[in-house]
Amino acid sequence: MHPADDYPVKQAPFPPEGALTMDREPQVEATIASLKQHFEAVRQREVKRTRGRLGQLSSTQESAIESLTLGIIDQFLHAPVTILKAASEDDDSPAIIQTVHRIFNLEPQLVLPGEEWKAH
Repeated sequence: MHPADDYPVKQAPFPPEGALTMDREPQVEATIASLKQHFEAVRQREVKRTRGRLGQLSSTQESAIESLTLGIIDQFLHAPVTILKAASEDDDSPAIIQTVHRIFNLEPQLVLPGEEWKAH
């Protein structure tokens, strides 16, 4: 049993074929955008904190820090973003989206008709 299975999701009646991807795609895209914003805010905060301890850096060093931290964030986000994009075609997408929101403590962006977001 997957840990996310402990969180029941109230689902709307199954929509007509083809409507699933179109209805859930905005919610998936909003979740991906929130996830990227969350990680970028953490990255910027940590880079700022670290720069304060490093003192004066050359432009090459500044560029290296930016490149390194952006690469790390891209690596961390690759799996969740890939799973979320695949979820737009999956009937389990509300559960996957809610799980991502819970794991990363993201605020819900959109709610599908007939569904409710549970408190964190």
